[in-house]
Amino acid sequence: MNTFPIIEMLAFYSRYQRLEKPSWRSACTRQLHRVRSCHCKTDGGVRKSYYSIETKSGEIIDLEYNEEELVWNLVPSDSYPDHVVDKVLVLIKRHKHTPSRAHRVIPYRFEIFPESELHQTDNRPAPALAQRVEPFRFQSGKIPSSQIIKIVTRHLENVMVTKHLHYVVETDQHRFFHLVYILDEADWRLMNEVDEQFFFVK
Repeated sequence: MNTFPIIEMLAFYSRYQRLEKPSWRSACTRQLHRVRSCHCKTDGGVRKSYYSIETKSGEIIDLEYNEEELVWNLVPSDSYPDHVVDKVLVLIKRHKHTPSRAHRVIPYRFEIFPESELHQTDNRPAPALAQRVEPFRFQSGKIPSSQIIKIVTRHLENVMVTKHLHYVVETDQHRFFHLVYILDEADWRLMNEVDEQFFFVK
């Protein structure tokens, strides 16, 4: 797997809401202005990243990212009691020469809304790992920034001590690519470009 190039990825995380295409409600949406601080630690054997961020509206919000479960949590505060975070748009940087893994994974946009809104979906099963995160936009040294307009297929592969999340996507240039997210490395890799003629079902 290490022979395949790491790519720069904007990824969309959705824990509670099932969407055909990523979208945000303006009243609930927060945009990143700057990351005030971030760090990683292992909690009960699970690697987590913690962020204190300032939004463009001047709010200070603390977030927690569970790398193994691929979920974002809102750290409780007086400003947002009984609220949750979801629909997180995240930049996963290609280069690994950063002070910590948290510095590679930057939340840029997300929704905060009352936990009471979840009552309508409480009976739904939790989404599978490959449903909790999906590629949104990517670029590599040879491929310019490309918006993903459709996820054609997705599946999870258990590989020894880690998991690989596979996606075949269609971009806004109507090209098809096989992308893989490697869970323990937090890497997005470009496997290959796929010929549309190989799809038997679309």
